[in-house]
Amino acid sequence: MKAIQKNLLYYVLERYQRGQYIEIIEKQGEDALDSEAVEDILDVLSSLFMEIGLKVNDEPNKIGLDLEDLIDIINDAE
Repeated sequence: MKAIQKNLLYYVLERYQRGQYIEIIEKQGEDALDSEAVEDILDVLSSLFMEIGLKVNDEPNKIGLDLEDLIDIINDAE
């Protein structure tokens, strides 16, 4: 995970009060997340994507593309 992706993920996790996952990722990496944590994080990322990640024409904007990348990274952790 690139630093900019990690910063975005941590921002989102803090914003949605999921900071407990940051410690796991920092100490053991995203592959250490259990399936419940992965699903929780994916729900948060998907909700944010739907809120702010799309242009008027329903194409992903810049933040949407970044969120899609994070979704793929977290999906691979499962």
